[in-house]
Amino acid sequence: MTTHMERETTARLSDKEMEKIYRIRQRFYWEMDFISRCNERKCEEIGLCNLPYGKIPDEKKLLDLAYELYNDMEDSNTSYNVTLDLVIDEIEQQIQDNRIVTASEPVGNPRVVIIIENGIVSTVLASDPDIQIDIIELDRNYADSELRSSTYDAALKIPGLQNCSYSLHVPGYEQEMEVDE
Repeated sequence: MTTHMERETTARLSDKEMEKIYRIRQRFYWEMDFISRCNERKCEEIGLCNLPYGKIPDEKKLLDLAYELYNDMEDSNTSYNVTLDLVIDEIEQQIQDNRIVTASEPVGNPRVVIIIENGIVSTVLASDPDIQIDIIELDRNYADSELRSSTYDAALKIPGLQNCSYSLHVPGYEQEMEVDE
């Protein structure tokens, strides 16, 4: 007598779901290998050694770029570790050339520099290319106190925004102040 028993706990997943799980695990294991190899290279002083070693697991953009590079460079005639080294070399070179900004670079907090000439914004620079910069000019000739007040109120209600410190530089003004004293 033959009986066929199925476990009631067996998960029934479609091929598409199984493939998705496989790809997630494959990426996870690749990231572990990549981070481990980065740390090995640092200990052995191989390459430029300019990666954000303590924060690599949190550097999602860097990991995404590295995985994309790996997939582009992957070749059946090249060993896995050699390909990892090539990817790390490329990432280190991009960091050195300032084509990648990582969170742990000595940049400190994200920075934005806005240059205004004669009341007109001429240049905007940022340490993070994903920062959205909104510039609102409240000219006293065009904006009355009610408009200025409503502008501040609206800006303060935008989720995620908060007051932050800033510095104001007026080149040449400092020299005038020193001369007048």
